[in-house]
Amino acid sequence: MKNMDADQVRIVLDTAMQLFSKVELREITLDKLTKASGVPAFDIIRHFQSSENILKAVLERELELMAAAAQAPELRMPGETLGDELHVLAGVILDQYRKRIPFLGKLLPEAMTDPKVGALFYSTFIVQGRLLFTEFLRVRREFGELRDEVDIEAAAAIFLASLTGILLMHDLFGGKQVEVLDDERVLKQMCDTFLHGITRK
Repeated sequence: MKNMDADQVRIVLDTAMQLFSKVELREITLDKLTKASGVPAFDIIRHFQSSENILKAVLERELELMAAAAQAPELRMPGETLGDELHVLAGVILDQYRKRIPFLGKLLPEAMTDPKVGALFYSTFIVQGRLLFTEFLRVRREFGELRDEVDIEAAAAIFLASLTGILLMHDLFGGKQVEVLDDERVLKQMCDTFLHGITRK
């Protein structure tokens, strides 16, 4: 017996992502995934072993794509400030989250009612996403730009929570029906306020 090849895995995960954005998680059966992907049910079960592992693989892949898009350069371009760098990184992360709104819109209710789904979501999108900002801040502290007493892990958690909170309130919890969000203005103010509390004076 051979395992699924990389193309089959990609097809299954792509198909799962498409299904996740259209129907409730509990409605995605092995039969639906098999019919939509064209990959035999036996191969899917043998490779992933459970629906939970399929969801985990989808979350991890989406996070990897986000992380690849959000790689922060270690060297600043001439004329750029720390605030400029953080603004760009935050904008990329916000954009990457926004591209996944249909998926996240289906996933969040499940995460709030199913502890296993909630734990998967937290361990991937929250914990791993926070590591992007933690690494960004760690490098900047090595450059001597942050105060020594700053807890960079806590600071990264606060910043990510602010960023995702803006997106959730606006795009998922009714904000779009009330007002247009000026991403650039909000991100600039958020970055400036955040850095004011952690940078050397």
